[in-house]
Amino acid sequence: MTEHITDIVTWAFFAANGGRIVAYIPQLIAAWKCENGAKSVSRMTWGYFAFAHLTGILYGLLVIHNQQMALVFAGNFVVCCLLVGIVTWKKSRHGNRRVQTPTLTCIVGKPAMNEFTPNAEKQLLPKCG
Repeated sequence: MTEHITDIVTWAFFAANGGRIVAYIPQLIAAWKCENGAKSVSRMTWGYFAFAHLTGILYGLLVIHNQQMALVFAGNFVVCCLLVGIVTWKKSRHGNRRVQTPTLTCIVGKPAMNEFTPNAEKQLLPKCG
C-alpha cells in the first residue's frame, strides 16, 4: 500500500512540475508582446524562481541522485531564465523613456475624466502594466 501511495505522489510531482513549464507560456507571450518595457514583470521574482529551480536540479543530482527530478527542474529553470532574458531585453529596448499612463478612477462602472484623457470612455488602455 505504501509503495502505491509513493507512486501516486511521484507521478503527481512530475505532472505538476512538468505542467508548470507549460503554465509559464502565457507569461512569456505577454512579456514578449509588451510594448512598455514589460514593467509589470518582476525580474527579481522570476530570477528567484530560476534560482529555486537550480537548487532543485542540484538536489536531484547530488543529494537523491534522481536525474528525472533534475530534468523537470531544469525545464522550469530554462523557462524562468528565458522569461528573465525577455524582460531584460524589453526593458533595455524601452530604455529610460517615461510613458505617462493615465490613471482612471471607476465610479459606478464608468471611468472618470482626468487631466490625461479629455474623453476617458474612448481611452485605449495599455496592453500591459
